[in-house]
Amino acid sequence: MSSVERRRRGFGIRVQPRFVALLLILPVAFVADRAASHGAPITQQRATEIARAQIDYKTDGTNVRFVRRGLPPKPYWAVSLWQQTTTGERTNVTVVLIDAGDGSVQQVSRDVDP
Repeated sequence: MSSVERRRRGFGIRVQPRFVALLLILPVAFVADRAASHGAPITQQRATEIARAQIDYKTDGTNVRFVRRGLPPKPYWAVSLWQQTTTGERTNVTVVLIDAGDGSVQQVSRDVDP
């Protein structure tokens, strides 16, 4: 085999056009999915209002997180509401899971101190 023939062979792997197209489309689809996914109809502020309607005490603080659950992933707002003691400890902690698409309450978890 001559040196010219060896240069033409390369690695011996043929690149299929379908494979190249797939490699180009996957990153674009991933970025498009991530960009559109957080644009849920229920805003963070509206989710906090819905969560406050689930409790019967005045809160001292809240935390709100955008989470995904399930397969395929579905968007939710997880809203934590609590009261604070004079020593700085959190009491009456309630976590409300709200569907980010329609605003329905999916779960309410309470850790109410006596």
